[in-house]
Parts: sequence; structure tokens; C-alpha cells
Amino acid sequence: MTTVIMTHNVENMETWLKGGHNRKPAFDKFCKSYKVFKHTEDDRVSIVCEGADIATMKQVLGSAETTKAKEADTVVDPIDVFVEIEGGD
Repeated sequence: MTTVIMTHNVENMETWLKGGHNRKPAFDKFCKSYKVFKHTEDDRVSIVCEGADIATMKQVLGSAETTKAKEADTVVDPIDVFVEIEGGD
């Protein structure tokens, strides 16, 4: 398990923010906790997942259920994923 950062744009920030109830059950399947950050100058968000299981994350994010939630919450693909690496300091 590791730290993962996912970044993507949203078409409508208000709609996206209201969709938090959609994200929580999905994220609970593959990470211990997460925090959401908004870019200061545009409608881009970054989600930092602590204790992420990468294999489960790929399954959850690739599911039909998640695809529907992304459409409803105005997520703009691609979702960039950054994985913490050991020894990078």
C-alpha cells in the first residue's frame, strides 16, 4: 500500500463537489483515507489517497459503476495518476 495522487479536470465544480457521496464508497474500496485539493486557477482537482491498493484501485476506476459516477460528476478524462516511489528523496 502506498500514497497515490490522482489529478483531473471537471466540467462543473459545483456538480463535482456535490458528488462526494459517489466518490467515498468507491475510494473506501482501495485507500485508507483521502484528501481533495482544488487548483487555485482552474477547475482541476487532485485527490491524495493514503494507503492505496493499486490493483484494487485499477479495478474500481475501470468499473462501469465508476464510469457512470464520473459522467454524473462531470469528471474530464484523462485522470493522471502519480504513485509514490521509494528512494525518491
